[in-house]
Amino acid sequence: MLNNSVDGFRYSRSVRQLWLLFYQDKVALYSLYIFLSLIVMAIFSRYIAPYSVSRQFVGYELLPPSWVDNGKIAFFLGTDNIGRDVLSRLIVGSAYTFGTAVIVAVVTSILGGIFGTLAGLSHGIRSRVLGYFFDSFISIPTLLTAIIIATLMKPSLVNAMLAITLALLPYFIHEISQVVRQELNTQYVTMLRLDGATHWQQLKACFVPKVLVRYIREISKVFVVTIVDIAALSFISLGAQPPTPEWGLMIRDSVDLMFLAPWLVILPGLALLFTVMIWLLFSNGLCRTIEKYYE
Repeated sequence: MLNNSVDGFRYSRSVRQLWLLFYQDKVALYSLYIFLSLIVMAIFSRYIAPYSVSRQFVGYELLPPSWVDNGKIAFFLGTDNIGRDVLSRLIVGSAYTFGTAVIVAVVTSILGGIFGTLAGLSHGIRSRVLGYFFDSFISIPTLLTAIIIATLMKPSLVNAMLAITLALLPYFIHEISQVVRQELNTQYVTMLRLDGATHWQQLKACFVPKVLVRYIREISKVFVVTIVDIAALSFISLGAQPPTPEWGLMIRDSVDLMFLAPWLVILPGLALLFTVMIWLLFSNGLCRTIEKYYE
């Protein structure tokens, strides 16, 4: 009981020290706050949006953003070609683009972390066979793999999520297995193995900070690739279908109006760019904090 209390105290103290270090990185800290705000917006998007995404305002088609001449403050980011409010569609669209990217990243990181660790602990012929399989699979770009898988299924956002998850999993498993195997072969872990340490004890000894930092960086890559691929699959009609306000689909539906109403293409693109930038600032700051803590 005493040992459990001491371990709990050490863990809480370590978390607090990590948070204090992270708190000093203001860019990463504000990025975390914004990222959490995006999650809240995605969850409650239909309550936050000023109008229904399907509501059409007859006579107000292709209104520019409010700061442009002829714009109206009631439609802050303007309207599309059939009079739907762009701001409302962007807000609700965050649930489809950003929200699904978070779900895919979480599922991939959990499954990939488990199977990658098991693959990293394997030895002999099984390890070599797995290595050859993953090496050959990751030579194909993930978007191309997702497109191939998505074409075999009915076009929908759920099937696009499944296709991207299946495309990313081998890559994630390969990267985690490589770093686990690399750290398990260090001199320190080898000494533990000679002392009779179990696989779990060896893994625990090398997991922080090397494996943990690499794990976070791989999750960061997965999230960025996922949010871009979801938009890309919707853009080529293999993901979300009309009238879903998914950001990639919004861009595709407005490409023909690029010169007449450029905001219909630019605004969803900026939403994608902003989300990716915020995530990268946060994840890179978190990795720097962990590396600094364990220096």
